[in-house]
Amino acid sequence: MTLDLHNKKWHVLVTHPRAAKKVGMRLSEVEIENFVPLQKQLRQWHDRKKWVDVPLFSYYIFVYISTKKRHEVFQIMGITKFLSIDGKLSTIPTEEIERIKRLCSYAGKVKVEQGILNIGDEVDIMEGHFIGLRGQVINSNDNKKIRISIPSLNCSATVLLDKNNVQKIFV
Repeated sequence: MTLDLHNKKWHVLVTHPRAAKKVGMRLSEVEIENFVPLQKQLRQWHDRKKWVDVPLFSYYIFVYISTKKRHEVFQIMGITKFLSIDGKLSTIPTEEIERIKRLCSYAGKVKVEQGILNIGDEVDIMEGHFIGLRGQVINSNDNKKIRISIPSLNCSATVLLDKNNVQKIFV
């Protein structure tokens, strides 16, 4: 048991759109230690204003788990995969988790720039009409022009998407 504790690391789970809070609750129910970074934001509807907890990262939650128990997280609905960069499973040092916790406790507004997208980057479209498609960034404004290829027709289409709706593919 002690060996298992020392073998634990913080890993990043990628969730389905708008599923981070529910996935975190489900993980807690099966006693898997997790951290869903949330920040309070004042949201306005047409008839009222309300403070709500909003995920700091759109699709990420963090789990503190051993290598032997990684497969257990997939019993929870709403999880897509573990985040990997350059083909390696991504782990987050405890110091960075603490840094994220401090960001969450800040009373002011925190804006996270998830991945810096550059012209030519390959991206997965994570939300909206084109969810599940892959594309390529062809401009670098806040709203990204994404080229979606149709190889069999030797052509591509260009759409304008919010940069928060795409996730860079790390190869």
